[in-house]
Amino acid sequence: MISFLKVHQDELLPSVLDKAYELLNFAPYIPIERCRLVKYNHWYKVMEQSLDLDEFQHQTMGQVIGGARHYSFALFLETREENETFRKYNAGVKISVVDLSSGELGPAKPVRGQLGWTVEELKQHIGELFNMNSSCMRIVMEKYTDISDVSNAGGTLKEILYRIQLLYVSSDPEDYQKEFKDSLMYRIIDFHNNPIRLNITIPPGPEATPTTTNVTEGGIMMKIISINDEEKGQERKIQVQVDRRITLAQLKEELVPLIGVPPTGFRVCEISGYDKDYEMEGLDMTLKSTKSGSE
Repeated sequence: MISFLKVHQDELLPSVLDKAYELLNFAPYIPIERCRLVKYNHWYKVMEQSLDLDEFQHQTMGQVIGGARHYSFALFLETREENETFRKYNAGVKISVVDLSSGELGPAKPVRGQLGWTVEELKQHIGELFNMNSSCMRIVMEKYTDISDVSNAGGTLKEILYRIQLLYVSSDPEDYQKEFKDSLMYRIIDFHNNPIRLNITIPPGPEATPTTTNVTEGGIMMKIISINDEEKGQERKIQVQVDRRITLAQLKEELVPLIGVPPTGFRVCEISGYDKDYEMEGLDMTLKSTKSGSE
């Protein structure tokens, strides 16, 4: 059952618990001593944190939820049996392991820690869970469109990871020594945060196969997703993923190995919704305005 409760940010947690208990009409079936509030994140569908009164009774709702919230947020009123104890829900994030050899981002997996931990303590915990070397571990957080390295940040997780739900991690001695913006890890995450898929028809030419992410020193990448060349000697249809900030000139350079002629030897045309094509001009223009799935 979902009910809506309006509270002021300066209200203390015990007062909010009383109101929630009354709103849901739990009395006299379940005593309030066997109830507590739990923070729940709709986006990631996880219990974020248990709000036990022995720890949070002197905190206001504003302190508990971290100020004004502009994203989906809920409180659960959790109950327990008489002889049962509540399970403690610690602050949680999702961890995606970055494979530097393939350029792929691993699936985000939930990890729970203590808000009072330092980054070093979080590294140790992640290292144990994912069998990674914590001494050369880089931790990167994404906030809005910005990504930043917090591997050596001071303070506690509560201060550093405010409203952060996803972290990227890698563990590589060589890449760890590089400045973050020069690292392979940065280029991989940056690419995956600016993707666009293109369906391209190319003439007969050199054999091509699906690839892992192609990471270049300049940070421009292209990945061949699929190839349809069943009929030899006929035109081929390929699907590629590129960085939407790539220019037309850079895209043509990436296509050269697939076509077998220099960039000056072929044109790139975009097909409109009316099956009409027009040549893309302006070699310095990026693909930012091109929709993913375009032909």
